[in-house]
Amino acid sequence: MFVARAPGKLVALGEYAVLDGAPALVLALDRFAEACIGTSPDSACHLETRPLQLGRQTFVPGEPSGAPLLDVVTAGVAPPLVFRAAVDSAAFFEGADKLGLGSSAAVLCAWAGAFTAFARAEGRHAPEPTLADLIGLHRAFQGGRGSGIDVAAAFTGGAISFRLDTKAAPQVGSVRLPNSVGFAGIFAGRSASTPAFVAHYRAWGQAQPGKAAAMLRRLTEVAEAGCAAARGDDSAAFVASLAEYGRGLQALGEAIGAEIVTAEHRQIGEHARKFGVAYKVSGAGGGDLGLACSIDSGALAAFIRSVTDRGFRVIKVSLAEKGLNVEQRAPEATS
Repeated sequence: MFVARAPGKLVALGEYAVLDGAPALVLALDRFAEACIGTSPDSACHLETRPLQLGRQTFVPGEPSGAPLLDVVTAGVAPPLVFRAAVDSAAFFEGADKLGLGSSAAVLCAWAGAFTAFARAEGRHAPEPTLADLIGLHRAFQGGRGSGIDVAAAFTGGAISFRLDTKAAPQVGSVRLPNSVGFAGIFAGRSASTPAFVAHYRAWGQAQPGKAAAMLRRLTEVAEAGCAAARGDDSAAFVASLAEYGRGLQALGEAIGAEIVTAEHRQIGEHARKFGVAYKVSGAGGGDLGLACSIDSGALAAFIRSVTDRGFRVIKVSLAEKGLNVEQRAPEATS
């Protein structure tokens, strides 16, 4: 059997503006989606998904599995394969709450890695998936939307810079974060839909091109400064850029009429400032996670204790140095 793992992500800089060519900085996190696949015990396909679309499905090879995110991968191999598989994304949830750590991108990468390895072992023509391939599949799943930054984090791992060139092709580089900067993820208490917010942003840009261009310039300048600070190991400038980008996202939300920075995020941000901690939403906003950072470990620890006492959940943020990984294991014994 083949087993693949891919990490989640937190966006540090570049939300929204990355869609229009601005640089972004994203962290791969050590919360992983896992996919395993092997031979079927019969002539049917068997798929177990946890917790996404929780349950077990049995279906005819080549027919929809009930998990569209997985089907965009399997549709590329013909004739269809017969398999038994399981996909686990439980690390991206706490209870019923989806945390906004890039679960769909991590699941897609893990499944593509495992399925491709299995297909090749079964003698099918299945090229190793590239980052561009995976971004294309993820966009297809999301109705053509998305920069691919979350896919890049899952595929590559580590801390990376990400940018789309003039042909919308991904440009990725490794980034070494300033050693003195500490991070924490704070869950705002409700999940959000990234595609819906991106669609809102696009509609506003088409309706207000002048205002959109001015906002894009502002966000791009801040993201470029933050990426430069990371490359130059300037921790103070890096933290300042994150805080400034957070303010830019709030202004963007007000401009487009969407609650990118929710009341909960504003409350957390105001509390963070009391401790001298920078805070911003991470990703499309509307809920999900915020990112707190500081070069003062004591201040960050005090903020974490205080915000936990206020009922918010702190999500451990540790860098996943490696991205998509596929290995072959002996089949598990069945009774």
